[in-house]
Formats: sequence, C-alpha cells, structure tokens
Amino acid sequence: MNEKISSDEKLMSLLSHLSIIIPNIGVIAPIIIWVTQRDKSKFVRFNAIQAIFFQLVFFVLVILSVFTGVILMLVSTFILTKNPDAAPGALFWVSMGIVYLYFPLWIIFVIYAVVAAVKSFKGRIFRYLIIGRIIERRVYK
Repeated sequence: MNEKISSDEKLMSLLSHLSIIIPNIGVIAPIIIWVTQRDKSKFVRFNAIQAIFFQLVFFVLVILSVFTGVILMLVSTFILTKNPDAAPGALFWVSMGIVYLYFPLWIIFVIYAVVAAVKSFKGRIFRYLIIGRIIERRVYK
C-alpha cells in the first residue's frame, strides 16, 4: 500500500465517492471508473469498488423503505375505504414517515461519502464500515 498516488488517481477516487450525490444513478460513475481504471491503479480500484458497494447498500435501503412505506400506505388506505368518515390513522402517518425516510438516509450517506472522498483525495486509505477491510484484502493482496 505504499504506492505513489497521482493527482489523477486521487481525482478518480474522489469522483467515485461523490457520485452518490446523484441519487439512484450515481452508482454508474464508480462502475465506469472501476472498469476503466481497475488495471491501472489499485488505489482507484479500491475506492471505486467501495463506492459501488456503498451506493448499492444505499439503493437497497431506499427500495426497502419505499416498498415498506407503500405497502403500509395501501393497507391504511384500504382501512380508510371501509370507514370513509374516519381520519387517517397512525398507520398512514407511519407509512408516510417510512417513505420519506429516503431524505435523511440520503443526507447521512452523502456526508459519509464526502468524508471518504476528502480522505481519498488526500491520498489516504479510507475504509467504509464492514466492506472496507474485505475489499482492501482483495485489492491489495
């Protein structure tokens, strides 16, 4: 891991992490960076793979929260159709909260990715929780 890291490698690593700012399609950038740079730089390959997995985890969490929220919303709507005079119950508001969990989740993931981007742009190794060490062992064998 004591390799000389060029400014281009640092920039590619930065872009890999910061692409999460473009929700749901941002994962395309680290994939392209990984495909084009994987044989040229271990540092870029390591950061791009981490960014891919990190963004896929974010995408899965968003899909799960939206799916769960929509299911709960449909159930609460079904209950409301049976009793049209009733006000929306707690289940409806819980479902709305779960659907809108996307925004705070995105902010948390973006902040974490910005930290990773800054550290990688400085030429330091940044490891995401859980996946960082696993990917590091595979890339820097």
